[in-house]
Amino acid sequence: MSDKKSKGPKPAVLFGAKNVIKVGYIDDYIFACEIKGEDHIVYSKPRRPKYHLVIIVLEGNIQIIMNGEKFSFGKNTYINLPTWSDIYEIRYDKDFHAMATATDRSVVEDIFQNRNPFPLDFRFRIDHSLGGEIIDKEDIIVLKRDISNMIMALSDKDHLFAEEINYAYFYILLTDMADMMWKRYGKGIPSHHTDMSRSDGIMKDFAELLVKHVHKETSVEFYAEKLCISKQYLSLIVKDKTRVTIGTIISAMRAEAAARLLRDPKNTIQQVAEELSFADQSSFGKFFKKHSGLSPLKYRQNLRKTLLTLRQ
Repeated sequence: MSDKKSKGPKPAVLFGAKNVIKVGYIDDYIFACEIKGEDHIVYSKPRRPKYHLVIIVLEGNIQIIMNGEKFSFGKNTYINLPTWSDIYEIRYDKDFHAMATATDRSVVEDIFQNRNPFPLDFRFRIDHSLGGEIIDKEDIIVLKRDISNMIMALSDKDHLFAEEINYAYFYILLTDMADMMWKRYGKGIPSHHTDMSRSDGIMKDFAELLVKHVHKETSVEFYAEKLCISKQYLSLIVKDKTRVTIGTIISAMRAEAAARLLRDPKNTIQQVAEELSFADQSSFGKFFKKHSGLSPLKYRQNLRKTLLTLRQ
């Protein structure tokens, strides 16, 4: 099929309308849906998700061409589609059945910044991995329940605190995913990291370094030197763990850091450019528009009052 421009439910923007059998959403904030059946969507030009998207595959298979590569996900897997992933094509078979939820980027950031008991590498994987983790049948039941609760809550248009209750449900979903990851890989009482293997340890250390230095340091060599490994080895580990290149992750992290700085009205655009070590405001503007789809000024103009901005 060609690029679909459905007038149906909001999730149809990415999935197509005919197979979205249940849906609930709040405009520009959060949505959840259930998808069942076969479809094939080819976009005339790459489609970048507006929201951070999580898909739980219950049955069947889905193939997605994103960032120039083909990925295939089967039964009992979760798919993580960050807002920087470019989608070219989606195909799912006749047995396909999935639950999906997505939310405005600010909600994810607010959860991790203000309510953060999660291991750092879990946050990193949620933020920057394309997912594909195989999970147990019992875990699938829990995640399906979490998203079903969101669909029901989102369908209640009369609830006076709809944003707050759906924020809570999304937080519960992330908490259940963190619990599943810890039970599979962690040791002892959860702290702020999981101790899995040498490569996972390197990934954890890289994530911590990136959070600390991403405002100023953009080269792979810098992080590899800090970790006492070659840049080739670091690049291989990051690609293996996240399915995307290390350069993509560094750029995505810098774009997110820019968005956080722009949300503070005290910072001028020039000051944000300087904080992120851009040569000038023009080069920063081009970078930010490439990764967010908006100029820094337009991004600020479009900011809405979410839970994040209300807390600031």
